Amino acid sequence: MTISEGVENSGFGHYWKLKKALYGLKQAGRQWKKRLHEVLIKFGFIRMFADDCLYIKHHKGNITLLILVYVDDIAIAEPDGCHIISFKSFLGEDFEITDLGELKHMLGVLVTRDRSRCLIYLNQSAYIQRTIAHFGLENSTLVSTPLAVKHDLTLS
Repeated sequence: MTISEGVENSGFGHYWKLKKALYGLKQAGRQWKKRLHEVLIKFGFIRMFADDCLYIKHHKGNITLLILVYVDDIAIAEPDGCHIISFKSFLGEDFEITDLGELKHMLGVLVTRDRSRCLIYLNQSAYIQRTIAHFGLENSTLVSTPLAVKHDLTLS
C-alpha cells in the first residue's frame, strides 16, 4: 500500500483506520446492510426474526408497509398506496435511489398483478427453462406426474 499524496509518512509500524467501507471490499456488503437497517429502524420498521430481509411497519395494529431487501434491490408493498411516496422521499434523504416503477421481476421471479381481483401471481418459468437448458433436458419427454400412475413403491 502506498501513501497518498499530501499525507505525512508517520513511519514504520503505523497504520490508517478506514472510516468508511469501500465498494468491492469484503465488509462493504455488511456495512451497506447495517446502514440500511439503521435508516429503516429510524423510519419505524421492525426487522422480521425469521427473515432478516423483510421489514414491516405497523400503525395502530395494522401493517402499513412491507419492505423486502435483496442486496441493493428493495421491493415495497402496502395495502392502500398512500405511504410509499413518503417512504421513498425519506429513503432518498439518506441514499441515492432509482425508482424502477411497479415490480415486474425480482430474483428471477416474474410478478404479475391482477388489481381487479386483488391477486399477485409469481412465475418462475424462465428459471425452470434455464435449469432445463443447463442440464440439457430440452428434448426430454414430458410427464404430467413425476412417477407413473399407480406405480408400486416397495422396499424390495
